[in-house]
Amino acid sequence: MFSKEEIAVILEVDPAELVVLLQDQDNQAFRAFQRGRLKREAEIRKGIFDLAQVGSSPAQTLAIKLIQNAKINDL
Repeated sequence: MFSKEEIAVILEVDPAELVVLLQDQDNQAFRAFQRGRLKREAEIRKGIFDLAQVGSSPAQTLAIKLIQNAKINDL
């Protein structure tokens, strides 16, 4: 979970060019960028649900919020 500017440094590309490239949602680079972030978020959410299932009260609270937000977004 890095900023776009940090990713540009890692990839050794101009940060301004990367920002422009990622503005086009039909671009393969944009899809790859989003896919990477979503995969990491999915891993984190899985961890939250795993902890919730074994009794972590803070994780249970967060899991309930994630479920509620998902339901709201489905409307």
